[in-house]
Amino acid sequence: MSSAVAAVQVRALVHLEAVVKEDSLHRGETPKQALKVARTEASAALKRSKAATGQTMSSCRRLVRSMPGMLAALAEGKIVAASCHQVSTVMGPATPEQRRQVDEILTEHLGHLEDCGPQEWGDEADKVLHTLDPDGAAARHQQAKRERSVTVRRGRHGMSTITAHVSGLDGARIRKGLSVAAEKARAGGDRRGHQQIMVDLFADALIGRGDGVDPTTLDIGVIITDRSLFAPAHADAAIIEGYGSVTYEHIRAEMQRAMVEDGDSDLALTLRRLYADADDGQLVAVESRAREFPKALARFIRFAHQTCRAPHCDANIRQTDHIVPWSQGGETSLANGNGLCAADNQKEESGQTVRVITDENGVRRTVEWTSRYGQTARRRGTNVDPVGTALRLRQREESARRAAERDEAAQIDTAQIDTAQIDTAQFDAERSRDHAADEPGKSFHRAFARIDPERFAHLDVHPAAPLSRRAQNWLRRRRADYVVGRHQAVPSGGPPGADRT
Repeated sequence: MSSAVAAVQVRALVHLEAVVKEDSLHRGETPKQALKVARTEASAALKRSKAATGQTMSSCRRLVRSMPGMLAALAEGKIVAASCHQVSTVMGPATPEQRRQVDEILTEHLGHLEDCGPQEWGDEADKVLHTLDPDGAAARHQQAKRERSVTVRRGRHGMSTITAHVSGLDGARIRKGLSVAAEKARAGGDRRGHQQIMVDLFADALIGRGDGVDPTTLDIGVIITDRSLFAPAHADAAIIEGYGSVTYEHIRAEMQRAMVEDGDSDLALTLRRLYADADDGQLVAVESRAREFPKALARFIRFAHQTCRAPHCDANIRQTDHIVPWSQGGETSLANGNGLCAADNQKEESGQTVRVITDENGVRRTVEWTSRYGQTARRRGTNVDPVGTALRLRQREESARRAAERDEAAQIDTAQIDTAQIDTAQFDAERSRDHAADEPGKSFHRAFARIDPERFAHLDVHPAAPLSRRAQNWLRRRRADYVVGRHQAVPSGGPPGADRT
């Protein structure tokens, strides 16, 4: 109901803006003034600031005019308002045509995105837009890089909020550095909470208080396709472990810097090959027999899942969970593994049951969560190929292979039937045996097969069996090219002197 009401509000705000702008223009005001008046009226109706209202109205305008699929999903309760507006905000720099394309793709992805959080919805839209417009993604990254900034705002109860717009890779390194340092402090007996330690270390490092964060080597995982590295015109968005998607240009530039600066760079490259399923874009890997998830497999699950896989949760992955518990015979494998936050890993205590949904080949596709009272939701791994580039390539190759097989099957050697001596009376007798019951073409070639089985063995005809599909296809194409002569059967247009009737 709340989603349906939100959809009504989206349309109402766009209608309000149109009516107020039209009235303002009739009063002789400029379009810019009319927009300001409309924003003021909406601000009063929503009881929000004009700046926040302006962002909301822009989001609503994009949904109504260019993204009907997302708006319909919101009206039907398949997506919450926060996720819908997150997608619309991501699509702000895009053209109307690009928004329509992204809207169509996201509508197709509703099946596995329906129960995701706003962050993953926005991330999926960002990856799709990036793939549709790699050059534009690189330009948007450079523009955002020029607009990097730090803001400090007053918080609640004597606190403050610091926001720093830095590059995605730097942000991931900062987050992981603080998290690792906090884990070390907790292991050393510090009783503060994990987040408390992280923020204290952050403040200490910035103002030079205490020891700050000890320099350490951090392993930051980044997923980037070969297309992004070698064919930028067909590039995909890169994905930073635990952070989300970033433009391919950002990662390419950092990799080039690390290679050019060699030992002087603060980055070192280690390349690993990961393989994605062409059907749904999820990463795939090998299994393990260990009770605890090995480091390599746990790391791979973090790559494949990025954020907590519980319904509607976007928290960082803190634990690797057995979907079917180990005590109940669950395997330590990618198919039975889920990356979860600490709270959602206590699913059994929350009255939830979880099961893997597989396809007809037994391959894991998604995971279904069911509450005690029967409400269900599904979450699957992150799609690293949201527009299906690999799937389309495989389908194209499969179509070409099937066409080649059809052509090969159709190329039956007809050279053997050249001047085969056929007794006319015997041929007519053999043909008339089945002519009444069979198709004329079948009896025609069955007669050849009965007269001389060895010579016409390539027709795959048994004297007592119908023609094979291969022979039938050959017959449909070639029977018009043969004429039964008085003393012989030869291809029409055969050797000179052939007796044709």
